[in-house]
Amino acid sequence: MLLDTYRLLADKICLRYPLTPIHCHLDAAVASNSLPLDHKAIFFEYVVVNGKRYYASWTVGWNKSSFIWVLILGSSQVTAYRELLEIFQFSQDFGQTVCPLWLAWVRWLTLWESKRDSI
Repeated sequence: MLLDTYRLLADKICLRYPLTPIHCHLDAAVASNSLPLDHKAIFFEYVVVNGKRYYASWTVGWNKSSFIWVLILGSSQVTAYRELLEIFQFSQDFGQTVCPLWLAWVRWLTLWESKRDSI
């Protein structure tokens, strides 16, 4: 896995699971019970959702069918648009429990509200 993806994954896992500290292999342990983060992952070219293929644009080299619409639930629903960059499966042994995670690296897209040429 690329170093940027590896470090971002380590940061996000530490934020999401603060009681299970992890650290990158090249870094010092963040706590005495910190586990080194596995750097291996399986990357996929596409994922199928409701019969439609969504491609990971970094994997296949183009953005064909890689734009997705996401509804983020919460106290107020938010609609977001993203480009799917990478899709991968990551498995980490968190103390005798292997936890496979399916993850995607996405690029957020925002609505352009400035002046623009008409199409």
